Order: sequence, then C-alpha cells, then structure tokens
Amino acid sequence: MSQLPPLDGTADPEIAVRITGISRSFGPVKALDDVSFDITAGEVTALLGENGAGKSTLLKILAGLQPPSGGSISVFGEEIASYDPNTVLTKHSVAIVPQELSLLPDRTVAENILVGIEPGSRLFPAKRRMNARAAELLNQLGLEIDPTAGVRGLDLAVQQLVVVARAVARDCKVLILDEPTAMLTPAEADRLFALMARLKDAGTTMVYVSHRMPEVFALCDRLEILRDGRHVASARREEMTPDAAVAAMVGRELGHFAGRAANSTAQDAAPVLALEGLTGVRHSDVTLEVRPGEIVGIAGLPDSGRVELLANIFGAGPSRGGRVFVGGTEYADRSPIVSVGRRLGLLPGERRAQGILTTMSVGENIGALTTRRYATAGLINRRRLDANAEELSKRMRVKTATIAQPITNLSGGNQQKALLARWLAVDPQVLMLDEPTRGVDVGAKVEIYEEMFQLAARGVGIVCSSSDLPELLTVTDRIVVMCQGRVAGVLDASEATEESIMALATDAAASAA
Repeated sequence: MSQLPPLDGTADPEIAVRITGISRSFGPVKALDDVSFDITAGEVTALLGENGAGKSTLLKILAGLQPPSGGSISVFGEEIASYDPNTVLTKHSVAIVPQELSLLPDRTVAENILVGIEPGSRLFPAKRRMNARAAELLNQLGLEIDPTAGVRGLDLAVQQLVVVARAVARDCKVLILDEPTAMLTPAEADRLFALMARLKDAGTTMVYVSHRMPEVFALCDRLEILRDGRHVASARREEMTPDAAVAAMVGRELGHFAGRAANSTAQDAAPVLALEGLTGVRHSDVTLEVRPGEIVGIAGLPDSGRVELLANIFGAGPSRGGRVFVGGTEYADRSPIVSVGRRLGLLPGERRAQGILTTMSVGENIGALTTRRYATAGLINRRRLDANAEELSKRMRVKTATIAQPITNLSGGNQQKALLARWLAVDPQVLMLDEPTRGVDVGAKVEIYEEMFQLAARGVGIVCSSSDLPELLTVTDRIVVMCQGRVAGVLDASEATEESIMALATDAAASAA
C-alpha cells in the first residue's frame, strides 16, 4: 500500500478512504489487480490512467455500483460491507457525479436535489419547504440556480452542478467527479472549479478523474495512477511533473508531441469539400473549402452551430439552403447512407448515443459500414470482414482481448478508436470529426492525432470540430471560428492563440468596437 507522507512532518493525516487489495474480474479479463492506496481527508485526489486502466471500475466499486472480486474499502475507518449505491451514500457518505448524469428531466431543480429526502412525504411533499431548502443549499454553494426551474431546460453545465448539490444535500463527505469538464466550456469549467474550492474549504474529500493534465495539476493535492488494472504510482502534486505522470500512465515516455507540421498541400488544388452559403439548424450562410491533405478546425461555443453544421453536411440534419460539393461534384440530396457511398465520413461527438452499436461486438462495430463489400449473392463473408476489422483494430491499437468482445466492455477511449477504425474501413476522401478526443487519455490522443496526420498525408480532407482549443491549435492547418451560427473568422493555426479564437467565438471584437 502506498503510504501518505505526513502533512507537517510529525502527524499522520486523516485517511478518508483506504483501498486495500481491490481486485475485479469480468470472466477471464482482470480489470483491477490488487489495488491499494489511501485518500487523505479534505484533499482533492486525482485518479489517473489510460482508458482501460481500471479507473471506471474502481470508481463504480467505490460508489457501490458493483462489488469487488477481492479486497476491501473503508471510509473514515469503517469498512464497506454492502456494495450498493444507497448504502454507500447513506451509511458511508460517498457520492459520485458520473459522466452520464442521472437526473429526473421532468422534475424541478429542487425535486432533483431533494429526491428521496423531501420534506413532508414522497406522496405529498411540502413543495414550499422543498423549494426553500433547495434555495438555501444552492445559496450556500454560491450557485445562482432557480430551484423551481425544470431540469430539462437547463444546459449540461448547470445540470452537473445540480447533481453536485444533490450529493451535498445528503451530507456527502467523499465526492467522486468522473471527467466533469469533458463537455464544458472553459467558462463553465471555471464555475465548477469555484464550487469545488467551496466544497474543499468545507472539508469535503474529492476524487477527481480527468485526462486534462492542466486541470489535474491546478486542482489536485495528490495523484494516484493506475496502469493495466494495477496501482503503479503515488505522489503529491509537487513531487511529480505532467510528463512524469503521463509516463507512469502509459508505461513509456511519449516525448514532446510536435503537433501539425507545415501542410504541403498546394493552395491551388481542387477542394475535396466545399460549402457555399450552407444554412440549417443553428447555422447560416457558411462558406468554406477543405483541400486534399488539409486539416481544418471548427471552433465555437456550444450554441455556435458547429455540431449542427457537420450533421447538415453529412445528411443527418435538415438543410435550409446552400450547396455542398464533395470531390468536385455537387451533393444535393444528402443522407448518411449516401454519404458513406461518397466516402464522406462523420465521427459524432456523442459516441454512446450516436456512434457505438451497443448490442454488437467490437468487430461488428468496425465493419458496420462495409458489410456489402464482403457480400456475395446476399451472403456476407464473415472471415474476410472479421479479418479486415482485426487489422484495423490493431492499426488503431484498440485494447481488446478479441474483436468478438462486446464493444460496451471497452473503455470510452477504446470505443472511440474503434469508431475511427470504422471510418478507416470506408477509405474516406473527407472525414469530419466532432470532439475526436473527448474523454480520451493522453496516450490515445497522440495515437488519434497521428492517425489524422497519416490520413492527411494520403490526401484525405479532414474537418475537426472541437471545444478543446489547445487541440485545434495542435492538429489543424486553419481554424474556422463560428459565432451564433455564422463564420466569424478564419485563422491560420500557426499564428492563432486561444485568446484570438475566443475573441471571435464570443464576438468580443465586435462588442468592443
């Protein structure tokens, strides 16, 4: 077990959570293997590791969502005997804010915060007292949220804050935050960080999971690192550098990722994708060109229309005007099926809802768009289809025991790499990527970036829409910035900065004029 150093050199710190020899197996696959470490009370502890390292499994055990196969966990000295969420929350005061938020969308903020502990009775709750209690709690947390507002109408960032408030309402002493900023804008993330600071000042112990090293080193007091299901490193923040943390996570030095080299695409080459005044949901009059081998970034706030723009191009969203050209030919009657035939691909940002086929295997997911290629007289040659899926799985370094494994058994990052492999099977001439590395660990990010560069080197035109500004500055040639559905400006990535992108995305330049 890793031993925590005394905070003042004399007295041992209070241990909030002691994890001892935790193991968890799923059939022949060992997700966790004899994991042991301590979490100090009142601190923010980062739990780090690549996708598939065992973080999600450990979090589920800690939150009571599944039992361990072996080992024990104690919270403030009392061992968890029954692994179910209600017992772990009510008896041990451990709560989790998961990536997939569990709210009652047709209820109010107050009802969601106090569900199960409503004043009055469940059948006849005292609404006025409930709203007053929720308002008091929100005020204590510094959150300006109307307790009578319906949850369905709130944006994702506010919904996340409601989940945190629900945990605090139950006197949560240990709060787990699983990738809490993965879908937030920088301003929304700052709001969450301010709430975390208030909770820490109040003595709440937090476990923070993120692939974003700047966040980890800004927020966390201690780092605990998993690799391949085992605990491999433990250090206080000041004892470790981001590079050292990454090396411990992946088991090797990644070195400095140089980013996008100078694009050698001829500026007079015919574009593989061209838009003329394209108009649709949340976007209007968008004109741009993507040339062979070029990586064009799309930046903008969540309401900028960049996500809907990609859906319109692909034929998955309604179009209200304008023209699209793919490979020099106008593409008028767009649909996802026709787009696949034209080798126009779209990797969606919401992989669980829009990407993976949850009832199918890894291999079936990779080969889903190319079954006709391996069919004769209506019969699919599964041997050839599986062989191609196996080859692409290895090319993308998808961590799976076999491609026959259900894709839902993979970590989020490996699911993402499998979805990218699906589009490699199509051999695209244009590939559009929406949030390509959301929730993906640093090692997998590098692998995805390198694959993007290889595709560009072969002449594929790539569109990369992302809320991660450092990502856009790293991997693109040009960045198209959208604001309120229109193109606010186009920047050369080699000269752009986060500030210059945000100035266009927020219309700051026009406001200052």
